[in-house]
Amino acid sequence: MTIGLVKESMDLESRVALVPDDVALIIQKGVGVLVENSAGANSGYSNEAYESVGAKIVDSQTAWGQDLVVKCKEPLEHEYPLLKEKATLFSYLDLAYQKSLCEMFIDKKITSICTETIAGPKNDYPILVPMSVVAGRLAAHLVQHYLLALEHVKGFMGKGVMLGGLSGAQRAKIVVVGGGVVGMESAKVLSQMGAKVTILELDYAKLQNHPYYHLYDLEVLSVNEANIIQALNGAVGLVGAVLVTASQTPKVILRRHLKRMQKQGVVIDVACDLGGCIETIHQTSHSNPVYVEEDLLHYGVPNMPGIAAKTSSVAYSHASAPYLLYYLEHGLRGFLKADTKIVANTLGGLSAYNGYITQEGIAKAFNLAFKSPLEVLKEL
Repeated sequence: MTIGLVKESMDLESRVALVPDDVALIIQKGVGVLVENSAGANSGYSNEAYESVGAKIVDSQTAWGQDLVVKCKEPLEHEYPLLKEKATLFSYLDLAYQKSLCEMFIDKKITSICTETIAGPKNDYPILVPMSVVAGRLAAHLVQHYLLALEHVKGFMGKGVMLGGLSGAQRAKIVVVGGGVVGMESAKVLSQMGAKVTILELDYAKLQNHPYYHLYDLEVLSVNEANIIQALNGAVGLVGAVLVTASQTPKVILRRHLKRMQKQGVVIDVACDLGGCIETIHQTSHSNPVYVEEDLLHYGVPNMPGIAAKTSSVAYSHASAPYLLYYLEHGLRGFLKADTKIVANTLGGLSAYNGYITQEGIAKAFNLAFKSPLEVLKEL
C-alpha cells in the first residue's frame, strides 16, 4: 500500500498530519509515502526533510489519488473530486455539520476513519486530546488579546482589560462552559494569567477530583439557569468548551444570557465547528476571525490549532501514528477489532463505509443511509 499525505487547504490551516519522524516509522514497515509538495512547509518541515526519511514528493493529484489518504482536517468541497472511488480517508472530520462531505462519502463509497471519535484504550479519545489541549490554551490567550483596547473590528474597540488586574483594579471575570479537556486547559491558563474563573459543568462531581480544581483558583457551578445568570453577571469573557462526540453541540448559553456580560467583552466557542454551545456563535476564519453581536466580540474559528502549527503537527502526528501503523499492519477488520494497551476501542472511529454512514447520530441528522460499525465488521 502507498499513503498519500496531502496538504491542508482550509484558511490558514498550517498543520501537517504526519511529521517526518512518523513517516520514517511507516516507511520502515514497507509502506510507501507520497507527500504533496510543501505539505509540511508551514509547520517547519521541508520537502527535503520528508525525502531524507524515504518519502517521495508529488503533486496534489497524485497524493490525493492513493488508496489511503492522510490529513488533519476534513476535505473542502473543491477537494472532493480528488479522492478516488473506495479510497480510505484518515483525518479529523467533524461530520456533524458536513452533510455534503457525508454525501460524497456515500457516492464514492469512501471508508472514512474519523480520528477524533476513536475512543482509545482508556476511552479518553487519545487523538483528539492533544488538539483539545492546544485549543483550550489558545482560547485563554485569545480572550486576553481581544480584551485589549485595539480596534479588532472596524468601529469596535476591545475593553482594555488585563485579566489579572492590578493594585486597585479588579481581576477580570471569565466564564468557561464545559469541564472537559478544552475547558479545563482554558481555565488553567486563564487562572494563571490572574483571571477570576468560573466553570459551568453538567457533571459537577467529576471536577471536584480534577487536579486543576485544587491547584488553581477555580469556581465550579453546575449548569442551570440560576447559575448561568450568576456566573455571567459582570463577566468580560466567555469560553464555550462543550463537546458531544459525533453530534451537534447543544446550546447552553442563549442570547438573553449574554446580556448579563459587560459590553465590549469577548465570546469564544471552541466547538463552533460542531455548532457551538453559544446561541450567537457562527463559524469564522483565521483571516476574518471576529464579529460583533450583542455588543460582544465573537470568535468562531473552527481550526484554532492550525495557527500553532509546529506544536499541533507534532502532537497530532505522534498521537495518530500508532493507530495508522496498526491499520496498515492489520487492515480495516483488524483495526476495528483492535484491543491492545496502545490501540483499542476503534469502532467509533469508523464514520463511513461502502456507501453508508456508520455513525448513527450523523446519519439520522442528515437522513442518510446508515450501517452500524458492528454490521460492517461482520461483513469484513
